[in-house]
Amino acid sequence: MTEDLKVNGVRVKDPEQDQESSRAIELPSGARAEVRKGLGRDLMRAQRVAAGGDASAVVFALIAELARVDGRKVVYEDVLEMDLADVLALQAEVVGENFERPPQRASQDSFDPDSRSGN
Repeated sequence: MTEDLKVNGVRVKDPEQDQESSRAIELPSGARAEVRKGLGRDLMRAQRVAAGGDASAVVFALIAELARVDGRKVVYEDVLEMDLADVLALQAEVVGENFERPPQRASQDSFDPDSRSGN
């Protein structure tokens, strides 16, 4: 059993050990990847790695933060050297899981009390 990490007296979960928040996928190359749900700190780290703000670089760095391939942690440079099909599969998994759009609200008819059309 590992000790809990506490910051300012508050228990902080180790996302690497949180199996409930990860999903396993098989990549087109046949490798097995585990992708965990991201946290704000993961995005912050990815943005630091991808200095310059290139959105594609941030996504690659986010893949490196959130994915393990064949049981091993990957780094940004590993993602750059992966087969394109694997990168696209990981990108879809990372972006799809972490950037789901909220459900759209049903549109409502606008009501303008000053309208003279009577509709």
